Amino acid sequence: MAATLGELLDKAASAQEPQITSKIAIGQGGVDPLGLRQINFGLMDRVFPDLNNVARHIRPYVVMAWAWRRVRRILERDKKKGALDSELRDFVDRIEAIYAWSQFLVHPDADLPGAVAMRKLFDVKSYVFGGEEWERRRDMRRYSTGLISPLNYGPSLQTMGWIVRADEGKGVFWAPPELDPVLDAFERKIEGELDHPAFSRFGTVKVKREDAERWGKLWSMKKPLAVERRAMFDRLGGPLAPSARQRGIALALAGVKDLGEQERDLDTIRARMSDPAEAWEDSDAFLLVAADWRAVQVRQVFRLALEALFFWIVERLGDGPMHSAPLADEFLGELGKSRLPKSAGVWLLSRPVSKNPVEVLSTIQGALRSRRGLASAIVVGLSQTLQEAPAEALEFESFDRLPLARARKEAEQWRDLAPREFLVRVVETWIMAQHTYWCVNRGLADARGRGKTILRLRIVMDEGGWTQTPGTTLGNPPEATPDRLDTAISLLEECGRL
Repeated sequence: MAATLGELLDKAASAQEPQITSKIAIGQGGVDPLGLRQINFGLMDRVFPDLNNVARHIRPYVVMAWAWRRVRRILERDKKKGALDSELRDFVDRIEAIYAWSQFLVHPDADLPGAVAMRKLFDVKSYVFGGEEWERRRDMRRYSTGLISPLNYGPSLQTMGWIVRADEGKGVFWAPPELDPVLDAFERKIEGELDHPAFSRFGTVKVKREDAERWGKLWSMKKPLAVERRAMFDRLGGPLAPSARQRGIALALAGVKDLGEQERDLDTIRARMSDPAEAWEDSDAFLLVAADWRAVQVRQVFRLALEALFFWIVERLGDGPMHSAPLADEFLGELGKSRLPKSAGVWLLSRPVSKNPVEVLSTIQGALRSRRGLASAIVVGLSQTLQEAPAEALEFESFDRLPLARARKEAEQWRDLAPREFLVRVVETWIMAQHTYWCVNRGLADARGRGKTILRLRIVMDEGGWTQTPGTTLGNPPEATPDRLDTAISLLEECGRL
C-alpha cells in the first residue's frame, strides 16, 4: 500500500542523512513547452475554419457519407427497427477500415491516416470484422487513426455538411438528402459489389484481401468524380461554406493566380497571401482576410522564435547550470562582434523589418535545421513580430498564452534597458516563467482528468542557476505549426480549381 503524504513528510522530517532515491519512472514529453500554440489555431480559424492538416482528400468524405446512407438503406430494406446504435456504428467503422485497408493495398503511399496501425492487415489473406481483435482495432481507429476520428476527417465531416447527427441515436449520423446525387454516382462505381456481406449486413463478416484490393481500385481516392468535386468545392469555398472560409479560399486562389507561371510551391503561395491588403488589385475585397492571414504568419514567427530560444537554452544547459545573465551574454556573443545599440528600443523595436513574415519564418526554420545563425534569426523574428503586434489582444488570445499585444506592451516597458538586460527579462518572463506555468498547468489538468503521466518540465532553478531536469534530452528542433494551407490547396487541386 502506498504511503500517505503525512507519512512521507514524517519520514523526511526524521531523516538524519541524505538518501539515494530511485530513478524517476515518468517519461519526458510535451509538444507545446511554452503554451503558445493555441493562439495559432484561433487565428487559423479566422481564415480556414473547420479544416485541419490531415483531411486533404475528397473521396474519404464521400465514402463516410455513403456509409451512413447505406446504414439507413439496410434498415429500410430489412424493416429493422430494433437495430442497436452500436450495430450501426460498427457497420460504418467496418466500411471505414475496409476503405483505408483497400487504399493502402493499391496505393502503398496513400496520404491517409492510420498507415502504421493498418500494417498488420497488409499481408493477411483475409480479415474477420468481428470479435475481440476487431473491436480493439475499431475502437482505436474510432478515436485516433481512423477517418472518422476527431483527429482526422471526423469534425469536418459534420461541419462541412457531409453527415448530420441523427436525433434517434447517440453517435449515429445520416447523409443529408441533398447529397443523394453525389452518393448515387459514387455507388454506381461499386454497385456490382453491394451484395457482399461487408456492404449488406450488420454483424461479423469476413473479407478477403483480394476483395479489398479489387474494391481499392473501384473507389480509389485518386479519382474523384466531377459531381464529387463540385460538391466538395461548394462546401469548401463555395456557397455552402462559412463566409470566413469563402474569403480564405478566395485569397488562396488569388495568390496562385497572381503567381501565374512562376514556381508555385506552398511557401511561395503562403508568402504571396501574406502580403499587405494594398498589394492586391482588389484590395477592398481582401482587406480583412489578408490581414488575418498575415496575423497567422506573424504569430507563427513569434511562437517559433521563442521556442527556438527555449531550444537554444536547453542545449546550453547541457554543459551545466547557468543564470540568466550569463545565458544572455552567450546569446549576444553569438550575434558577432558588431556593436549593439545602447537601448533595446533601438535594438529590437526600431530596426528595419522584412516586408513579409514568411521570409522571416523561413530564416528561423533554416537556422534551426542547420544550427547556424540561430541567435541572429531569433532576434530578427522578435523584432519583426513585436513591431507588427496589434494594440489589443483578440478575444481568444488569453493573457497566459502570451498574445503579441501583451508581449509588445512588456517590450515597450523594457525598451530603455540595455540589450543584455532586455534579454534577461525575455529569458525569465517569456521563457522560464511561461514554461514553468504551462508545464504545471498541463500536469495538473492531466492529473485531474487521469490523463498522460509525463514530465513536461525541462528546465528548473537550482543553486547554480537554471538547469535541465534529470533525463532531459535536446530532442528535435521546434517546427512551425501547419497552417492548413496544404489542406486547402490539396482539396482545391482535387476540385479542379487549380
